[in-house]
Amino acid sequence: MSIDTRLLNIFDAIFKHRSVSKASDELGIGQPTVSIGLNKLREHYHDPLFIRVGNEMQPTDLSINLSKGIRSVLTQIQSINDFNVEFDPRTSNQQFNISMTDISHLVLLPKLINYLQVHSPNIRINIVPIDNNTQRLMESGDIDLAIGFLPQLEAGFYQQTLFNQHYVVIANAEHPRLRENRITVEQYSQELHIDILATGGHYVVEHELQKLGIKRNTSVTLPSYLGIGLVIQETDAIATIPNYLSHVLLSRGRLKIIELPFNFAKYEVKQHWHSRVHNNPSNQWLRRVCFSLFSGTNFEDV
Repeated sequence: MSIDTRLLNIFDAIFKHRSVSKASDELGIGQPTVSIGLNKLREHYHDPLFIRVGNEMQPTDLSINLSKGIRSVLTQIQSINDFNVEFDPRTSNQQFNISMTDISHLVLLPKLINYLQVHSPNIRINIVPIDNNTQRLMESGDIDLAIGFLPQLEAGFYQQTLFNQHYVVIANAEHPRLRENRITVEQYSQELHIDILATGGHYVVEHELQKLGIKRNTSVTLPSYLGIGLVIQETDAIATIPNYLSHVLLSRGRLKIIELPFNFAKYEVKQHWHSRVHNNPSNQWLRRVCFSLFSGTNFEDV
């Protein structure tokens, strides 16, 4: 039996989702058709390929070894299909899947939405979080572009710096012990801190503080940056956050920005894309738009 593209797509979808039903939804075909295709693959390779463990279809060793080769073949086929495909952003109704941090939701996304409403009104944007699955989803083509601090992306990815950032302290505008908009190292260590377990940010802050031998008195840990402004303006706690977020929060609440009392490493916010979409006209357009909108932004004017 020869293996055709339809069977490769079935394998790839099951491998990605660990589920026949989810593979069926992605491919737009019935579950019986997916099951028949899986059985043909099993007969061809004389291996079960996927074994049900609990609610998931776990790949066998042979399946894991096959997965990269099959993904590579499907990527090449997609590249051939997309070759010289014309893309007109003024009329296209294409959906782009962009991976962003919650900070970018607040700071960058409004600019992109406003631009699209004027120049590309039919383009649709689906925002997905940056997490441990981001690399795999970019490799499979389920994410078109990722924007943020992603040092974990390795071979096979392109990147372009949008702007440099640094960390600052935010505090209640009427904070009783920080009235002069200054903070000493001793005060920084003693004040109550709100920590944020966001992708990239928590690692950067903790890593830099450890290098400096500075410990924080952390009272609360939040899963994201989205609620930090409201928490800080209603308490005497402080938080260490990226500068570009601080100016957005400052415009919306009773807050003040204080420079850190020690040298803290800067970092680069970049847009990242996989090599599979590097020459795709629509992806090239999206990258140009994001670079034009976000690069060199003076966030103090946001």
